[in-house]
Amino acid sequence: MNILTFFSDYLEERRKKNYQRIRERAERLKRQGKNPSKGGWNTMVHSGFGGVKTNPIDRVADFAQQQKNIAEQNEIKERHSGQVKRK
Repeated sequence: MNILTFFSDYLEERRKKNYQRIRERAERLKRQGKNPSKGGWNTMVHSGFGGVKTNPIDRVADFAQQQKNIAEQNEIKERHSGQVKRK
């Protein structure tokens, strides 16, 4: 047996296991009444850094301000939809 065929068989088996695991998870979520393709969290903050490590203090302040802006936008949307009374 060639090492390349062994490695390709290993990768194929690994892909099959991962595919089966994802299918089982999707079925479990469907049974719970959830949409398996809808995942993640709420609105993400666009940092614009792309993984570049710069001054961390500036990044934290920028993230905090962006999160405040997103929270304010969501609050305005909720007020206009009539779901939440004004605080």
